[in-house]
Amino acid sequence: MDKCSNCGKNKVFLEGLCKKCYNEKNPLVVSFKPVKILVCFGCKKYFLKGKWTRFSKTEDMVKKVLQDRIIFNEKADISSFKIQTIIPKHSIGHNVKVDFRAVLTVFGVYKGVSKPIKEEYELKSRIIYILCPKCSKFKSGYFEGILQLRNVDEDVINYALEKLKQSEKRGIFLSKKKKVKNGFDLYLTKKGYIHELAQELLKKFGGEKKASRKLFSRNKQTSRDIYRVNVLFRQSKFRKGDVISIDGEPFKVSDITSRIKIKSLKTGNINTVFLKDLGVNSTEEIKETVVSSVFPDIKVINPYTFQQEKPMNPKNIKAEINQKVNVVVVDERIWIV
Repeated sequence: MDKCSNCGKNKVFLEGLCKKCYNEKNPLVVSFKPVKILVCFGCKKYFLKGKWTRFSKTEDMVKKVLQDRIIFNEKADISSFKIQTIIPKHSIGHNVKVDFRAVLTVFGVYKGVSKPIKEEYELKSRIIYILCPKCSKFKSGYFEGILQLRNVDEDVINYALEKLKQSEKRGIFLSKKKKVKNGFDLYLTKKGYIHELAQELLKKFGGEKKASRKLFSRNKQTSRDIYRVNVLFRQSKFRKGDVISIDGEPFKVSDITSRIKIKSLKTGNINTVFLKDLGVNSTEEIKETVVSSVFPDIKVINPYTFQQEKPMNPKNIKAEINQKVNVVVVDERIWIV
């Protein structure tokens, strides 16, 4: 019976060595370099292969990083492996270091041998909590521009803040919110997004948008001027669907940005005008009522007098008795909106 050329005791397994000596010289895992995992405690991302990547569960993230560092023996076919992490409870903050261990269990088959081999390894690594470059700017109060909200209602403010909360996934942050006369100043870390958000507000709520920039500093390496931008958004007095009165004639607001599209309830014609040229400061109150008659003419119940009246614009309007409709009353004349 052949003996192991290394220990001289056991039966030869492969290449003149017994199983124990062969495994010691040819482990299933050839190399594993201790890992220092950089984790941003601001945005919950980890640094790997030159970029910051978001994660949800620390355990899953750690396993992915460890797996990337394992080098298996090319002489063996690895059938399966699993990693069990043991991460102690810890606090999260700047420069907090957490040492942890993981147990790697590997199953493999050496070429020329049918019986599988099972090996276990202990992988020692460390998590280091820091701030990524984007969060570092945010925490330091860094900003590239200001979104100036003026004459806005609560809906606009809530919408802007919700959008900014969502933008954190893109690495864009609200550094500061400042109450000023007639509105708020929102300090943002990405000047390009200020224009984007202001345009969204303009499209959704209507109003006025103006942009300006101010010289902030100069890049010493590129010799280029660095500017901060200010974008003003002033909300319109009107919303889409409102009814306004011009010289006693009601118009429905059909679209609104820096210009306003108004549809005549009398003729159905649509006109486009600038908000500053409109000269109207208030809207007509829209009331709900019911259709009381459809023949020979459509008639509705006046929501103020509770009398049956013929609307001023019954043409091309189809209705049924008791159908609910919206109306406005202008100069004691009733119109279906």
